[in-house]
Amino acid sequence: MKSYTFDVGGTGTKCIVFENKKEIKNEYLTCEADVVTEFFTKTRLVKVFEEISKVLDNEKEEFNVFLALPGIIDSKNKKILSPSTITEIDINIEEYFSKYKNMKKILIENDAKSAAIGEFYERNKTKKVSNMVHITIGTAIGGGIIINGKIYNGANLRAGEFGKMYSSIGNERNYSVTFDTGLGALLFKRKFLNKEEKILTGKQMFELYNEGEEIAVKMIDEWIEQIAKLIINLDYVLDFELITIGGGVSENEQFQDMIKKAISKNKEFVFQGMVMNINQEIESKFDISMLKNKAACYGGLYLLNK
Repeated sequence: MKSYTFDVGGTGTKCIVFENKKEIKNEYLTCEADVVTEFFTKTRLVKVFEEISKVLDNEKEEFNVFLALPGIIDSKNKKILSPSTITEIDINIEEYFSKYKNMKKILIENDAKSAAIGEFYERNKTKKVSNMVHITIGTAIGGGIIINGKIYNGANLRAGEFGKMYSSIGNERNYSVTFDTGLGALLFKRKFLNKEEKILTGKQMFELYNEGEEIAVKMIDEWIEQIAKLIINLDYVLDFELITIGGGVSENEQFQDMIKKAISKNKEFVFQGMVMNINQEIESKFDISMLKNKAACYGGLYLLNK
């Protein structure tokens, strides 16, 4: 039986189709945003579902569906509890997809938690890991926390919403972690500061960085530093065996090298020339995702076959 897995993001939807647990198709579905401002885009959920339906309409045999969605997700009751880059979320998901009589099962989960599940089971094929954190960098930033081999949801299903934390608690600059570490946020800031008509892609931003363009160099260097500090902070709070980072940008070898160097640089907390703390283990605990941008879809495959 085929499993259709969809990872819904702020700018499009990744679709991986599996048959007998093997990947047979990988495509990216674009969806024009309903609202575009200087700082964000918003897309209605029904619009996303319409694009997904175009894929499912062609399937004649029995199949399963998994949706990895941004925001706080009640996977048991198949409800989206909070808006994100996806708006008008009050849709009965099971009812919407009930038009497919050959669909046997549909499951939903938060996108970053789905990615954590996928990465966890991929890692455990070769090395046993019980407790880990997986960070996903996309339009925003999110995470999944695995404790004793199970995803940790928290009392209100929002565990792992790292992007909603204050990024600074010592001044009046009320930025969230997403604003300082999300790739989409970085690209929107670039557009705003440079008063550009179009938003650059991550690839274009790194090209400008490598050309030595002053704004790109400053913004990417700061962005990398902020991600590294978030990783170190999470390790101090959770002290797990492993912290991994994924999302589309994790495919970029330059990003991989830069984030590792930034973690090494910031493992010592120095104040006025005095070393206050040293995180001796963080370099050995940190790794780039094995599944990269496919992790959420592979997490969905696991959940469908659980």
